[in-house]
Amino acid sequence: MPRFMLTLRAFLALALPYFRSSEDRWRGRALLAGVIAAEFALVYVAVLTNQWNGRFFNALEARNWDKVQIELLVFLLIVLANTAAGAGMWWVGQHFQMRWRRWMTERFAGNWMVNGRHYRIRFIGPEIDNIHLRIANDIYIFIQKTYEVGSALVGVLVTLISFAIILAGLSAITPLPLFGHDFSFPGYLIVVAICYACIATTIAHFVGRRLIHLNFQQQRREADIRFATARVTDHSEQVALLKAEAVERTEIGRRFGALITNWRMLAAVQTRLTGFTYGYAQVSMIFPTLVVTPAYLVGAIPLGVLVQAAAAFQKVETSCAYFINYYSRIAEWKAALDRLWQLEMALARVDTTAPAHGAIEVIHEPRQDLALEGLVLRSEGGDRITGVPDLALRAGDRLLINGASGSGKTTLFRALAGIWPFGEGLIRMPTGTRVLTLSARPYFPLGSLRQALAAPALAAEVSDAEMRGAMRAAGLMHLIDRLDEEADWTTALSAGEQRRIGLTRALLLRPDVLLIDDADVTSDIGRAKEFYDLLAELLSEAIIVSASSSSMLAGFHHNAITIGQGERPPQQAAQRVLAIATPA
Repeated sequence: MPRFMLTLRAFLALALPYFRSSEDRWRGRALLAGVIAAEFALVYVAVLTNQWNGRFFNALEARNWDKVQIELLVFLLIVLANTAAGAGMWWVGQHFQMRWRRWMTERFAGNWMVNGRHYRIRFIGPEIDNIHLRIANDIYIFIQKTYEVGSALVGVLVTLISFAIILAGLSAITPLPLFGHDFSFPGYLIVVAICYACIATTIAHFVGRRLIHLNFQQQRREADIRFATARVTDHSEQVALLKAEAVERTEIGRRFGALITNWRMLAAVQTRLTGFTYGYAQVSMIFPTLVVTPAYLVGAIPLGVLVQAAAAFQKVETSCAYFINYYSRIAEWKAALDRLWQLEMALARVDTTAPAHGAIEVIHEPRQDLALEGLVLRSEGGDRITGVPDLALRAGDRLLINGASGSGKTTLFRALAGIWPFGEGLIRMPTGTRVLTLSARPYFPLGSLRQALAAPALAAEVSDAEMRGAMRAAGLMHLIDRLDEEADWTTALSAGEQRRIGLTRALLLRPDVLLIDDADVTSDIGRAKEFYDLLAELLSEAIIVSASSSSMLAGFHHNAITIGQGERPPQQAAQRVLAIATPA
């Protein structure tokens, strides 16, 4: 029971927000009402069909041709009603799933892709694998199976009640003559149907109880193989240059092997469950008729009542056997539910879980400078990386951070950008400070060149005149005609063009703090001078912080610090070296 309550709590926490949402709750509720109404309509048609069976077969037994003709006409109307109800059920159900999936996908993507959560969740919830595929696939499976299992459950409950009433009435007129005695009692047909279904359900659960865990693992393995193949596609140039195809094939093969191993176990359990389900279904075709056949053979009931009672018995028994018929789909639903709930909980922890070994605090307050106080950088495991000297930077200041590879330069930039909490100390910034990082590995969103240039803003927020002006200043006029072209810009642009894309973004955003990671990529001194001269001219009020593994750029900054000097990271403390230079 506790496990059931936890599952129910997780389901309600994931499902109810859509029906309470401000933007789509009325449409969602209306479509849900339509689904329920369609199920009621289908059950009502089934009740009419059951009643028709009694009348039709009684007419056949009586050889009453006139009545047979009338019942055939009634049957035609029943067919039309069933067709309309079924088509309506499909249309409403599909639109219900579409709208719910769109809302839920936007919600999860919005919670994930905000304030660096997509980055920090790697440290808070390392067990959360393939988040992108959870959002793309597991939401779809969760909604699809919720609809299938839920709508069927509504239909089952209505069917059970409706046909139990019919079966109760038929039990009163249908004796159970066996061995010279009548073993019937009020509602005995209902009791027999429920007991028959419960025994079969218990067996089915015993046979298929491992399906939930195996389906969870199968969805994970499928996501792993998709991620591995997509990653090779994204890095195809690097793989080709390194001639590392054998390495990637081996990794893809390893992941696919894990998928096949789990698939075999899943197939074995599913085979046993399917075999039992097929056998049960076959027996269930004749068992209801056998229960009421003794009454017919002794002449206690006519043929029509026999057919009607058998059909009603089968409906009640099928309703009670709901978990047998939907066990596999319930297992898939539970696996998708668990993966989404796991992601939901991890996203909730991202903003509230403090690192075990202290946290860097970023404070926005009314002030004129950016200040670092007592800043120590640590790894996610708590190991010390380096210490950073106290300093204060004002508008227009330019600072060079020197340090060997692995000394903590990039980690310091992550802390300044507010996405690295591991460590101690304070980062104080003026209220409303806009920070832009030009990474050593430029990021290009999917879409047009215009969007790639405008990032992190949306392309629609940047006027054409602003875009062209920034491109002209950055030396990208030769790309003007490609602004609305869509391509993989990581491979379509040269390294130099990609660096100028970063400069264009800085000119469009006009940040208060510009962080230039791995500034050595500006290549030789001549190009570096051109780059920093442009920054000095066009972003004269911005605080510029550059990270470099050498001191060749010191002349383009007001001062420099070296971190990690004399340390054996991550155990020992950093020493500060201040080098004053005259900006070029």
